[in-house]
Amino acid sequence: MISKRKPWSPPVSAGWWRHLAFYRFYMLREGTALPALWFSLELIFALYALKGGAEQWDAFVSFLRHPLALLLNLIALAAALLHSKTWFELAPKAAIVIVRGKTLPPQPIIIALWIVMLLVTLGALWLALAA
Repeated sequence: MISKRKPWSPPVSAGWWRHLAFYRFYMLREGTALPALWFSLELIFALYALKGGAEQWDAFVSFLRHPLALLLNLIALAAALLHSKTWFELAPKAAIVIVRGKTLPPQPIIIALWIVMLLVTLGALWLALAA
């Protein structure tokens, strides 16, 4: 039977997330999408600058040297590291690893993920600097 009455919903203020530290950190973590958007757009413009030739590439590099662009890129780096930290801490909860009948604690998985990220980063730097 369907009721004609509307269910009661408690009022929710616009600042609901400010009341608990858990919610504030949640909003900060979700906010890492904005610096990721900035960096993605920057990479797209870098590809167009590469396509446009040496003059456009030089203009793009001079844009990257601007203090505001440097600041935004540092914020994007910090946001990516925060996002990686929270993602790596979540991974052991999503993929439970059982070794010899016992559940593997989360710490080795988290450390392994950081090591893989460090190795991939160093490999990318080596490729970029070797060329």
